[in-house]
Amino acid sequence: MLIRDAIKLYITVSRWEFLPAVLIGILIGIFIGADSINYLLSYNIILILIEGIVIFILLFNVGFMVNCWADWKVDELYKTKLYQAVMEMGRNKLGILVIIHILASILLAYHVTLQTQRIEISFLVWIGIFLGVGYSIEPFRFKKRGLFHSLIALPIFFIPGVYSYLLVNTTPITNLYTILFIIAAIGITIGHYALILVSQAEDTPADKKMGLLTPAVKWGIKKTLHISYLSNLIGSIIVTVALLFMFLLVNNWLLFLVPIIIIGRYYSMKEVQALYKRSFFLASEEELLKELRKKMSVYPIWHAYGLSGITLSGLCILIVKTMIK
Repeated sequence: MLIRDAIKLYITVSRWEFLPAVLIGILIGIFIGADSINYLLSYNIILILIEGIVIFILLFNVGFMVNCWADWKVDELYKTKLYQAVMEMGRNKLGILVIIHILASILLAYHVTLQTQRIEISFLVWIGIFLGVGYSIEPFRFKKRGLFHSLIALPIFFIPGVYSYLLVNTTPITNLYTILFIIAAIGITIGHYALILVSQAEDTPADKKMGLLTPAVKWGIKKTLHISYLSNLIGSIIVTVALLFMFLLVNNWLLFLVPIIIIGRYYSMKEVQALYKRSFFLASEEELLKELRKKMSVYPIWHAYGLSGITLSGLCILIVKTMIK
């Protein structure tokens, strides 16, 4: 196999189309956690960040590779691109690649923990590995256990932001600013897991056939869309309020960002709300599924809308902290 083809298969099973949106979570943690731009540009911190981001990408890849490895039969029905990639690569080789990624991330996390003197970093890496693997593989297989499916939101949304915050921040976990950031991360997690529910709903027919009790299978697509909208709304309120108080801690002028956050959150949930309303006028769940699949091409943009105002807020917080130093 040519190196070019091997890289293409690797990118496919790692689902790198989702990587830019998730890396935004890393940026948010870095922007909000750092004391100043000068601090971020210091030699030691740059090295820690590079190593930390490598760990994150390794574990991001692990989660999706394990899912492709475990769900190759399901993907044969509707996600043929993933199925073909697994078949071309070989499930045994894919499994070995997963193990190598996990071992490398554990070793690197131990090194970063020593550098930063924050045991929480290794703790988060271990949790991320457990949830990322347990999501798809027995005996846990959280994705088929109803509400336990929601655990996948932690390694995708909560852990990246908190993890990157800890890479650059030296204050204790009990610090008010840190507590507010963790609350904001919880809000982001709830809001964007809501969007994962929509994506999961797309797989409802295949999941039913394979006996996977995902939330969408259990609730039906219409109810899933309703819960998605409400969860996004709740998460949006939490993150907006948490950031508002963080602005007050840093500088009152940052309050001008609140409307920008609200607008971004609104557009994040707008399409889901529209799909739910549309469901009342469709004759069957099959028709609703067709409508949903038409929207999946712009699905990553829903995440981008919701995170855009938050990312801008993080950058502004960093700039203001740098100016008042």
